[in-house]
Amino acid sequence: MTLSPIALFAYNRPVHLAKVVESLKKCSEAAGSDLFIFSDAAKSPQHKDAVDAVRAFIRTIVGFQSVTVTVRRDNLGLA
Repeated sequence: MTLSPIALFAYNRPVHLAKVVESLKKCSEAAGSDLFIFSDAAKSPQHKDAVDAVRAFIRTIVGFQSVTVTVRRDNLGLA
């Protein structure tokens, strides 16, 4: 069976992101799924520490067939 990839967009909420990843890992198909994570840059200096924490966390994620991380140098937003 071919599984659909999972796209996950992350910004500045490391605790929320960890909960989402743990929930995804509970899915029986997680180990066979490709996870693509997109991390936007901080919009302002006060978001930088939280964005850095998110980026540190996403580099530790395991439990999927593959994990591909895209880190943006600029804030693109979701609009």
